[in-house]
Amino acid sequence: MKSSTVLTLAAVSGVPVLTALGFALTVHPHVRDVGFSEQGVTVAMHLSDDGKHLLTTFTPQRPGFHLYSVGLPADGIQGLGRPTRVEVAGALRSRGPLTAEAPVRMLPMQGTDVAFPVYPDGPVTTELPVDVDSQGTAKVLVSYAACSPQECLMPVTGHPVDLTSSTLSAMRG
Repeated sequence: MKSSTVLTLAAVSGVPVLTALGFALTVHPHVRDVGFSEQGVTVAMHLSDDGKHLLTTFTPQRPGFHLYSVGLPADGIQGLGRPTRVEVAGALRSRGPLTAEAPVRMLPMQGTDVAFPVYPDGPVTTELPVDVDSQGTAKVLVSYAACSPQECLMPVTGHPVDLTSSTLSAMRG
């Protein structure tokens, strides 16, 4: 839902505008975000102000859910878990590894001697250094899996986000 839609609904329904504005900002924290929601996680991405980093925020939609580290192997550990990944092609070219601002903790799996590198419950933002070709289109492939201590949601693997040159320009701010 667009921030302007939230504010319009608030005005019509009598909900205090500051409350509605707070909700609108949690839905779209950056005006230039591009993203999607799938398997219990909202994904929002934008370019840094200097256009040199693709910032992607993964927000579990339910409390108590975490995401796996970018350092987890592609096939998980013993086939369990899936890493958080952001891969680019076309007008976006990676200049280095994907990193995350959140600390990694090792989470033991009950009943096994296996521990998984995960981020704390809640949102996590990754940063990918990129070069941007302002004349072309780009494709971003996003992968992740969200879990709580009680359940894991189906992993998302290679969700495509197509970006036109005008979208890339708008993402830069």
